[in-house]
Amino acid sequence: MQPRHESSLRNPFLESLTPAGRNTLLKPSIEKRFSTGERLWSAGDPSEGIALVLEGKVRIVRVNDGRQTVIHSGERGATLGEIPFFTGDCYPATAIAAEPTRCLFLTRAAVNEAMTVDPTLALFFLKRLSLRVQSLVDRIDQNAASSVQTRLAGFILRRSQTAVAAARSRSESDKRITFSLGMTQSALAEELGTVREVVVRALRELRKSEAIERAGDGKYRIANLAILKQIAGTLVPAEQGVEP
Repeated sequence: MQPRHESSLRNPFLESLTPAGRNTLLKPSIEKRFSTGERLWSAGDPSEGIALVLEGKVRIVRVNDGRQTVIHSGERGATLGEIPFFTGDCYPATAIAAEPTRCLFLTRAAVNEAMTVDPTLALFFLKRLSLRVQSLVDRIDQNAASSVQTRLAGFILRRSQTAVAAARSRSESDKRITFSLGMTQSALAEELGTVREVVVRALRELRKSEAIERAGDGKYRIANLAILKQIAGTLVPAEQGVEP
């Protein structure tokens, strides 16, 4: 167990609880650190508790015929492992750290007691699970109704928006901003529900269509936003005031 400091536990989830509920939840908790690619747990393992992501990112994947598919992922403030926690079953999928990650494992006894002390905690988990189910349904619908190239174009639009927002926060010009995929091509394939070879081919096609172009060092830039949006179709992300 890692020693904890109060400042290291500042987290939107924890800050939403009453002081009594937070103290009840945290007192017996265990903090663990994971390096990139390290498993938090594997499918079939018994549940160790609910994991609260303090730093980093965790990908939840299912393996079928040797192919990994991302079910969902969680970053700072996310909770993971609720389903086996509440059903009493084993983990149905594998959790892998996508980058150096720090998690707090909340024990069954502590969660049960904390929900008694602070009933809003139960509503939080109910809402979080409902949103996760909706996200999974949306992902299934997208994978069934769109091509890999369409899903990749939507992903690139979201990445470019993030890069533009970051540049503007630094008061930099957003002209010709470059961005990376943010993960390996294999990991991206898992996110898109395909295999690496198909992602490589889809990237090549996006470049041939002059929607994107290479910018060196594993980075890209949008060459023609209109073309990219046309390929992304209904997967174009909300503008949110950011236009690459």
